[in-house]
Parts: sequence; structure tokens; C-alpha cells
Amino acid sequence: MPPIESPGVVSLTKFFKVSEFVEFLKNLVPGVDTARSVEAKLEAAGSIKELWNDLFTYEPKLEKSNRAAGQVLLDDELLRSARDDRPDAHVLVWCAQLLADSRLEMVVREHLTDSDGHIIPAMVNRNELQARLVLLDITTADNPKPTTNILSYLETCKLLVLTRNGGSVTGVEHFLPTTYAVPGLLSLIRERARAWKSWFRPQDGEVLNFALSIGANHWLNLSRTEFRAAADPARLATPPTSRADLPATLSELRSQLDRKGQVVLQGPPGTGKTYLAKEYISWATGDRRDEGHLQRILDNLPLYERTVTGLADEIVRRGLTAVWEIVQIHPSYEYTDFVRALVAEPVAGGVTFTPKHRVLSFMSALGEELARRAESTELILILDELNRGNIPAIFGELLYALEYRNEPVATPYSVDGSTSITVPKSLQIIGTMNTADRSIAVIDYALRRRFVFLDVPATDTPIASNTGYKTERAQRIALKLFAMVSELVSGATIGIQVGPSYFMPNRSAKNEDEVITGIAQSLIYEVLPLLSEYALEGEVEPDALDKFRRALGVQNLTSGIQTETVTEKLLQLGAIKLVPETAEPEANAD
Repeated sequence: MPPIESPGVVSLTKFFKVSEFVEFLKNLVPGVDTARSVEAKLEAAGSIKELWNDLFTYEPKLEKSNRAAGQVLLDDELLRSARDDRPDAHVLVWCAQLLADSRLEMVVREHLTDSDGHIIPAMVNRNELQARLVLLDITTADNPKPTTNILSYLETCKLLVLTRNGGSVTGVEHFLPTTYAVPGLLSLIRERARAWKSWFRPQDGEVLNFALSIGANHWLNLSRTEFRAAADPARLATPPTSRADLPATLSELRSQLDRKGQVVLQGPPGTGKTYLAKEYISWATGDRRDEGHLQRILDNLPLYERTVTGLADEIVRRGLTAVWEIVQIHPSYEYTDFVRALVAEPVAGGVTFTPKHRVLSFMSALGEELARRAESTELILILDELNRGNIPAIFGELLYALEYRNEPVATPYSVDGSTSITVPKSLQIIGTMNTADRSIAVIDYALRRRFVFLDVPATDTPIASNTGYKTERAQRIALKLFAMVSELVSGATIGIQVGPSYFMPNRSAKNEDEVITGIAQSLIYEVLPLLSEYALEGEVEPDALDKFRRALGVQNLTSGIQTETVTEKLLQLGAIKLVPETAEPEANAD
């Protein structure tokens, strides 16, 4: 026996037009209309008059043997959704049918969807579903009406868009979002469980678990996790985030992004290029950097709502001022990783190759969708180690689109019906470039003409201004060590330097000892190998490097004991107080 037993049974051989039915619902008057008048109005409207006891509730409560008479129509979530022109009205018509007919509900939960609750694309096929319904004795081989009706309801109730070959349904073009219907469905389940026969009548705080226990997530093409998340009151829309004043350290970057749209931060290793880009993101998102990460937002969306429109809905709901993503460029990175690609997808009887967005195409389409909604959300794409890739091959025709924003550019692949990509002005691109990397090709003029290049120099300013060293001595050690390394590379070209990030305190350090130990390990395992590379390239004198290593007690780079030795040397170094070069020596007291 189903947990909620309807007094009627939906006829799967009779079809009604859902849009017309939703309009019909608007004309019903709870407390005035009766079962008899509902039945008469259904017949007059051309809908199935048998629905009078399937999709409606009355007082007194109906039994299976009741005929349409003077029972008074009760208001419920289905009627309210239609009357208020809510977007979930069509989906709730589908759910009301599933509540009313245990056969249809069983087909959806056990055969049309997988164990997670998602619709199986291969089952959205007239031949496949017909064969399954015949095995279930729901229809016969020569009666395809129940099959075509169920498939039509999936589309007209706005769960998906069908693909057809002639007049036959062959699959799914794409799925539609359904999470917005979860609150309405929970109300409908609560009301139907109370109005119809039910072995359990859930209280308000129990409805979600009750709905999941009867598999209601399957009705909306959602997993249990997705269904539960959609029911969370925290999903209610939040007002847009406010930004703090722009820090002075970001003013030049902001200015050039506004002017040009794309900037490259270039400098030696350790100068904080990526850190600076992320600081810009923190400001742009109003200190909601984690919440504004594009991939994290997508991961938290239901599987079939990870689309441009689904993401735009979520961005607006969260009130985000900026959304960002980071891409690590490398020598094997290609156009099909960055712009668009053909992706193999399983279908009934084999695979098909479907054009798909990659990060640049997806963010461009997202920017256009947000602009269409008059939303001012900024999109930020970080291209880390930009000069390690073959940029003309990665960007392709999009190099033109970067210069001419808001103009469509044709691409080899058509995605979502569009054969072109338009890079919106709201999409800002920040590249980083390590000037010490000599294994890479020189950046070509086509790229340089479209990007602004900002230098991020290797200075001790970040060390001097950092407040995480715990003690003055630890900060003094970092400054002195940076100065010694800078002296070593003073004769090298400007791009061959060592940045201050190698000497910064670890954020997890709890005291001075942990700060200094962290600096020692960074010196042993990161700075010295980098200096060795510079020495091999002739940028650092080998003798000077050996002297530096001996001064810090470094014998080799594998012994764990060395950390203690180097830490002791650094403590000795910290005993030397730094004074400005222009300071006069103190007069002798004698």
C-alpha cells in the first residue's frame, strides 16, 4: 500500500494539455466550488473530467467509492501555484499525478530514474519505455498511448526538453531546472498526506524526511542531497554583497582591467603574482572569495542545473558581486581545453559527440546571460603561468574577441544553438607570468598588443608590512635573509630574482619557533634549489652561492637534521639588528 493513497487513479491512456490545465486551475474557487462543479468545469474545458478526485482535495474527505457531489473544494499548493502564476505550477501538476497514481509513481521511481534519483536519458525513448511498460503490464505492445503520454508530461510539465525523430521521442535534448519546485512539492505532500488516507501524517518539521522516504526526489530529477539542499531555507535570495574601498595596492590593476579588460602580472618567482590576483578577487567578491569560485558553485548545484542559466540563477540568488575561476596553463593545454570541444556522451546504442563549453566559452555565455538580466556581476578569469602555453593555439579566434568586446566571433563548434562566442565587457582576464622561466617561448606580439603587462617586483615591502611573524626577531631574520639572497642575484637580469613570498610566515604558525622553522624549510627546499638553477644558467656566481650555503650550515638538500642547523643559524642572524643605512653611529657614552 502506498504511503499516501489517492481516492482516484490517473488514466494513463487519456492525455490532457498541462498549460491549459494550469489555466483551468486559476478559475477554481476554494470554498465555493464543489466536486460536482469541478467535474463539470473539467468536462467543459476539454480536460479529463475523471481528474476531479485525483488532483484535488475536498471536505468531507473522499473515499474511493465517492461520486462527485457537494464536497467542498479545499485550497492547496497546486491551486495556489497556478493562481499566483508561480513558475513551479507545471511541475506541481506532474507531482500531483505521481501522488495520485502509485503505478505512475513506481514507473518514475524504479524505472525512469536511477538509484540517485536522476532521469536515465536512455529511458526517455518511446521504444525503451514502451518495452518496460509492457513488462510491467501497464500497457500492451499495440497500445503506445501510456508511453507517449508519460513522455509528453515530462516535457509539458517542464522537467526536460525532448528530442524527436519524426513523431517519435528518441531522447533528451536537455534537462530543465527543478530545484525551485522543492518547497512547493513539500507543501503539496504535507497537504495531501493530511487530506487523503495516509499511514503517516507528517508535521511541518518532518515533511522533508517523509518526502525523501517516499522517493519524492525522483519526481524532480534530483538526488537526495540535491533535494535536501533545495529545501534549505538558507537558499533564499540574499541581497548583493557590498565591497570595501579599493586598497591602494590594487588600484593600478583595477584601473588597467577597466581600461583594457585583460592584464598580465609579470615578475620573478615568489613576488606574489597569483597572490595579488587573488587579493583582487577577495576585494571584487566583497570578501566572499570561496563562495564566488565558479567551480565550487557548479559543484553545489544539482547535476542538471549546471548550465549557464542555472548558474546565473544561483549567482543572482546569492547576491554575488563577482565570480571567478583559475586555469593553470601548461605546454599541452589546447583550444579544446579552454574554449570549446566535442565531448563523447553515451546514448542508446552507442556514443555521440556533443559540442560543449570550456571555461572561456562558458564564462562568456554566463556574462551575456547576466547582462541580459541587467546584473552587474563581474567575471574574473585567472590564467596562471600564461607564458607556458602556446597562446595563439589556445585562444584561436578569441584573441580577436578580447580586443573587440561584445562582438560575436565565429567558432568551429556550435553550443546551445550558437556558432559564435561573444566576450562580454564584464569578463576580466588576469594572467600571471614568471619572468625567470626560460623553458618557454617569448610571448608573441599579438598577445602583447591585447594585454597590459604590469611588473610585480621583488622587494622586501611585503615582508616589512606583514604582521604574522609573531616577533620582531622573526621578521628581522626574514628581512636579513631576503637582503642576502638579493645580494647574491644582484648581478642577474631583472627577471632572474627571488621574490619575498619565500620568506613570509606560514599562516598556520602559532609562535616564533614555528615561523623561523618554516622560513628555514623554505630556504632549504625552495630557495636554494632555485639559486642552484640560476647558478647553472650563469646568473649567480657558484663560489658566492657555496659561501652562502656554508654560512647557513647547508650541506645537502635531503637531511631532515638540516632544518635544525639552519634554524640555529637563522637565530644567530636574528641577533643582528637592522638599522637604516643613513643612520649615524651612536656617540660613546664615555
